Amino acid sequence: MSNLATLSPAQTDAFARSNSANCRICGSNDVHSLLTSVDRFHNRHQRYELMRCSSCSLVWLKDPPAPEDMSVHYGPDYHRAISWAADSSPLRWKLHLDLLLAQKQGGAILDLGCNSGTFLGTLDKKAWSLHGVEIDPAQAEQARQRTGADVFTGDVLDAPFAPGSFDVITAFDVMEHMYKPDDVVRMAMKWLKPGGLFYVSLPNIESWEAKALGTYWFGLELPRHLFLFSPKSLRRLFTTAGYSEVHLATPSAAYVEHSFRYIFDDALRACGISRPPISQAKRPPFLWRAVRKANRLTTIAAIRKTSELCGRGPNLEAIFQK
Repeated sequence: MSNLATLSPAQTDAFARSNSANCRICGSNDVHSLLTSVDRFHNRHQRYELMRCSSCSLVWLKDPPAPEDMSVHYGPDYHRAISWAADSSPLRWKLHLDLLLAQKQGGAILDLGCNSGTFLGTLDKKAWSLHGVEIDPAQAEQARQRTGADVFTGDVLDAPFAPGSFDVITAFDVMEHMYKPDDVVRMAMKWLKPGGLFYVSLPNIESWEAKALGTYWFGLELPRHLFLFSPKSLRRLFTTAGYSEVHLATPSAAYVEHSFRYIFDDALRACGISRPPISQAKRPPFLWRAVRKANRLTTIAAIRKTSELCGRGPNLEAIFQK
């Protein structure tokens, strides 16, 4: 997961297009306001509006921050939280790795938004040639040192890869941050070899959690998430670019713990009590961690499994083929 929102001056037409009244994916003008909310992660009060296409169900941020201003909505707290999440559990990448290896056991792989190289570091270097794109120079250097990967520092659309370079391209929790996801998908088509795979993971705006929790849903991540996809809109994005679908599912996952934290914090503020936002949260004491783990193994586990079986989980995992 990484900040890929900052674009070069030559790409700022994306900013204007993201404000268009028409859907960027299908071109429909049958759009409406879905909801308005704030940046709960940083506890900031500016309100943002999400628009939804009635035709393909794509959701996007209306009037997003300009690309040159987007860095203030990330910052050290955000990058620290993301890096900790990527490194905190040995199971963090198991689903991704298992699904990838079921399709391909080796080749040249490009990880978009590779961060510090945590996913690339799980791959067998004897079987895989490792490549990445990361806009943050410090994270890109960490990825090189950690994995030996060839990492391009900068925006995806500026990367100088030759056509037919890769067997696999991955984008984990990245596409939703991009101003031009459709252009990235088309560019990836050029970079892939015939039969190559594009493996993407991102929040599911049509999930039960998103529907039930509304503005408190952790997956909104305003204003960092510029586009939010459903199975329908994600299929439309890739098939329009010429890909065929290999796999699309909503695996076992849950954002409810963080979402409930947002609800609880709002309740406290209504009582005149405030505490630091999630972005500045400290490691909780042992007793609370034990209670939280017990809840994850029971109530949250049941929610995760039920939503997975019904195809309404908060995450989308999809593989498309050139």
